[in-house]
Amino acid sequence: MNEIEQRRGWRRRLVTPVLSGLVTVALVVFLPRAVGSTWREVGSILGQVSIPALAMLSVVWIAGLWAHSFVLAASLPGLSKRRGLTLSLTGSAVANVLPLGGAAGTALNFRMVRRWGFSKGAFGGFLAVTTLLNVVSKLGVIALALLLVPILHSASAFGKGSLLFLPVPIAVLAGIWILVDERAAVLIGAGLDKVLRRSRLKERLPRFRRRTLTLMRTGWRPMTVGMVAYLALQLALLWLCFHVLHVPLGLPVLFTALAVERLLTLVPITPGSAGVVEVGTTAALVALGGDPAGVAAGLLLFRGFTFLMEIPVGGIMLAIWTWLQHRTGGGARSLGAVA
Repeated sequence: MNEIEQRRGWRRRLVTPVLSGLVTVALVVFLPRAVGSTWREVGSILGQVSIPALAMLSVVWIAGLWAHSFVLAASLPGLSKRRGLTLSLTGSAVANVLPLGGAAGTALNFRMVRRWGFSKGAFGGFLAVTTLLNVVSKLGVIALALLLVPILHSASAFGKGSLLFLPVPIAVLAGIWILVDERAAVLIGAGLDKVLRRSRLKERLPRFRRRTLTLMRTGWRPMTVGMVAYLALQLALLWLCFHVLHVPLGLPVLFTALAVERLLTLVPITPGSAGVVEVGTTAALVALGGDPAGVAAGLLLFRGFTFLMEIPVGGIMLAIWTWLQHRTGGGARSLGAVA
């Protein structure tokens, strides 16, 4: 019986990445066709990118990651910006290559943080705050984009698809309510426990709230400045990706595109939501009047930095960190637990 269960478990572990990979490949391969273009048209536009332009885009991308390292450092007192950047890139590299890789990336970051001498409780607070800030920042961008829709006079461009944004204000208000009132955390946690059995959110949400508030009281300034700077640089990178390709898109439209991209990254169907983000965001830009080939090329260039580049760069940083740990005799134990 145990052998049968092991075979079933092995099949499940094999099927998940295979299906995830097939979905990713299918979405990326059929991206141009999904928005009414061809890979030849998209490729001809991407071919316009010069080496100096790529260098400029790389600088903006790295600057955004460095800004985000201020958020990470403030969420774990004693963590340096350099180590925060290392956590960000190595965790993303793992998350971007594995189905549901966020858990594996978190496990890796936990081992790294423990190796640097931080406690389990400190990492728990760090994880709680950074998760909250990442989700809130994404929801915040989406909420602001909702306010821009009347300005754009293009609400009809999305049609019924715009209903996907409706839960956002509710989620934002619920998050604020939990932070302001502990009774709300207990009440919402109890309600979620009835839906998600054995989740114990009635106990966990109040603890999460207290731990989060403690860290945010002392580090809210660098957290706020770092997150705002990070989002601004993400928007700048998105604008530059279209600018170097000579694809004209207004700033409000680009902000809406960033909001759609942020929303779709919350749906981890594939590693790093690859394919889902490209198809969904490109379709939104086409609905807002963008040229299919141009918006597909611009978004692929943008995702080349925010998704694809994180894999080799984070992988190199992980390899360097592993080598350094082996030199001090701690690498095998640290990485063995992650594997």
